[in-house]
Amino acid sequence: MRTDQPTWTVVGSPSWSNINGVWFIVTHSSAVTPWIRVDHLVFEDCRFSAMQEDINSQNSYGLRELTETDEELKSDNECLLRAKALLDYYKSPAEYLTLKSTVIDYGNAPLLPGDKIHVTLPNENVDADYRILSVEYHVDAGTQTLEITLELGRETPLLADYLYALKSKTESLSRLKAGG
Repeated sequence: MRTDQPTWTVVGSPSWSNINGVWFIVTHSSAVTPWIRVDHLVFEDCRFSAMQEDINSQNSYGLRELTETDEELKSDNECLLRAKALLDYYKSPAEYLTLKSTVIDYGNAPLLPGDKIHVTLPNENVDADYRILSVEYHVDAGTQTLEITLELGRETPLLADYLYALKSKTESLSRLKAGG
């Protein structure tokens, strides 16, 4: 080992929050000097993070945890916004209904999958908008009745997921348009 050179050489004024790679220059007895680069370093307790809690839910159902790691988030604030969105999403879970009726009147426009309808069932404490997942029409010629079976779903969309999907689609489209 050579002792005439320092073990570490500092260039500039590095900050651990800005370091994303380290280069090692290894001196070898041959004329070849290999360069080794370590990318995507994660230091303990240095990853961006956030946590959200719902005390009322914890008191009602006990402690339940969800851990999500998203390398696309670039700050504690982005992590906090994502954590809040996930908590809101799980506080209002998806609901699915199957309705079968001979009295549904859809007017001149038939009900189709993807349409949104309002459902009010006072005895079941249901009063909300639902998206039609599937619809089945059955005509009984003997009784002259039309029976409609609807599979309905109500799910709060995660805006962050839509924005991420939109961003990834537009980035790939812009690369395609640019010929890259």
